[in-house]
Amino acid sequence: MSGPALDLHTVSKTFSGQVVLDRVDLTLVEGQVHALVGQNGSGKSTLIKILAGYHRPDPGAVATARGLPLQLGSPVAAHEAGIRFVHQDLALALDLSVMENVMLSVPYPRVFPGRIDWWEARLKAGERLARVGLEVDVDRPVGELSLADRTGVAIARALPEAGQGKAVLVLDEPTAALPADDVERLLATIRRLRGAGHSVLIVSHHLDEILDIADRITVLRDGRKVAAVDASVMNHNDLGRLMIGHDLDLSAGRHKRDDLAEPAGPAALELGGISGGTVADVSLAVHHGQIVGVAGLSGSGREAIGPMLSGRLDRSGGVRVAGTTVPPGDPAAALAAGLAFVPGERARYGTFPALSVRQNLTMGSLRRHLRRGYIDARSERREVHGWIDDFGIVTRSADAPITSLSGGNQQKVLVARALRLAPKALVLDDPTAGIDVKARDAVHTIIERSTRQGLAVLLVSTDSDELARLSDRVLVLSHGRVVRVLRRGADLSPEAIDHAQVSAGGTH
Repeated sequence: MSGPALDLHTVSKTFSGQVVLDRVDLTLVEGQVHALVGQNGSGKSTLIKILAGYHRPDPGAVATARGLPLQLGSPVAAHEAGIRFVHQDLALALDLSVMENVMLSVPYPRVFPGRIDWWEARLKAGERLARVGLEVDVDRPVGELSLADRTGVAIARALPEAGQGKAVLVLDEPTAALPADDVERLLATIRRLRGAGHSVLIVSHHLDEILDIADRITVLRDGRKVAAVDASVMNHNDLGRLMIGHDLDLSAGRHKRDDLAEPAGPAALELGGISGGTVADVSLAVHHGQIVGVAGLSGSGREAIGPMLSGRLDRSGGVRVAGTTVPPGDPAAALAAGLAFVPGERARYGTFPALSVRQNLTMGSLRRHLRRGYIDARSERREVHGWIDDFGIVTRSADAPITSLSGGNQQKVLVARALRLAPKALVLDDPTAGIDVKARDAVHTIIERSTRQGLAVLLVSTDSDELARLSDRVLVLSHGRVVRVLRRGADLSPEAIDHAQVSAGGTH
């Protein structure tokens, strides 16, 4: 029997006193595919980031790669040990050719010092692509390829050069952005890698894919390893039970056409068969005073809903706000129609880190403070102080840097920025991710108060407790489609949402 390609023991990680990974063990055997599974927030991403060197583990972690000590928390040590990563965003330069992207990981061959042998470079890139079974023109820009082919290019780039041994390949949600038709092509690539003797650690929420491709499975729940089992002895229900700690109710909330009946009267927000990327034909309506939730594991399409509605991502299908049609890819038109958006990933998409609390809060519109072409700073500050007092934003002043606020108070600023536009509909994308319990309750109170005043809210969230507390109903997405609808007063609870998400992981 082959020995371990990677062996991790007692790996823990604590952030600000909160244990997010608790003494986790994992053994990846040479030439096998090992799956790492768990719900959102189970600790999978933290473990991968430690392995990649992005985070350092807490003291006490022990790791070896092919029997040799491995320093966790060091990207150089991981690379020297032959561990290669293909992350969900792929990190490809879309304007560069396939050959240029592949050769980013290795030195270019040279005819003589200072001159690249382009013929040899194309040959080397083609050989790498052949190892993953990919046939594409190496001179073609990567941005013109399908998502499946881009993933193949990223994997080809990660492989060691021929004759330099076998790799440990870590694939982080490799199918998350792929349409269903392309998933099997990627799974075939993984089988090809395993057949060539490489070891693969794959992170995925899609249980059907895991049971299809994996030899062994490690399950994390709430930061702890709860099982390490052979895939051959598992079925979908057994694996789902390990992930959530309860039996799956496969029938609860199952999507039926008559489940989608809406209250009488016009809707504030209507989605009519929107599609694009991982989203396929999603329809829903949110009426004034309603909160409709959207749930789904990573790669379900949940992540794309908010950016599509705000105009950051392109889409097809219809979007209407209080009867006004919103064209795709046009953030200004969405705002003009009365659609406000609070994005996820606050630091990346929400705040302007170089600006003050006041500037971040009023960034959406300064028209009300214009006086003869100039901003009336006194009027602006007076309004901002009103929002600070109303929302309980803790800051030393309105002109303090936004980065000086806690995560929860930054989030209150973003919600205030959206609500001050007096929108007809508000889309919230993971509005309480990364903030403490007290701030979370405060944001929830603000949302509930706004809906009592007639606002329509579409709540996209990874937090089942949040969805169950706030939503009138929750739509669960899998493979880009609505596969469950859970309604308040019938079957809406955190447990039902967890069950629906995990059981939907095998639904195409």
